[in-house]
Amino acid sequence: MKVITYGNPVLRKKAKKVKNIDKEIVSLTKKMFETMRTNEPQGVGLAAPQVGIPIALFVYELDDDKGVVINPEILERKGKETGEEGCLSVPGVFAPVDRAEEVVVRAINLKGKRIVLKIKGFKARVFQHEIDHLNGILFTDYVNEIDKFEVEEGYELPDKLIERFKK
Repeated sequence: MKVITYGNPVLRKKAKKVKNIDKEIVSLTKKMFETMRTNEPQGVGLAAPQVGIPIALFVYELDDDKGVVINPEILERKGKETGEEGCLSVPGVFAPVDRAEEVVVRAINLKGKRIVLKIKGFKARVFQHEIDHLNGILFTDYVNEIDKFEVEEGYELPDKLIERFKK
């Protein structure tokens, strides 16, 4: 399973809701966890559209806290903080992004059970970032100046991203 990178149109499509949690969905999430862990660079979250599957599902792993979130919806946002973000679909590129400090998210877990999560801090940032992916939004969309991006050695800004700032 390969992570799709910036410029691929699938990253801009709104994901479709998952109707049935079947063996294929369970298998997909296992592959997504594996992809997230073995990708270079590694990630803490991965949305299905990032692997070319336009469904409303993401996986996350923050130390010993990991899970699968299906058909998520942000019900409430509180506070505001700026933090550096990166993305497996824009490898080696980072920028400051404003996000809510706290969110309340309604979703379905892998067992098909409705869940409501109140999340703070870095985990809230990860959830907002991944839910954006399900709506065709990338963290780069929140950045208004090209010089706000930091690029790790060995990586570069995608041409299509540079083009956005030439307009």
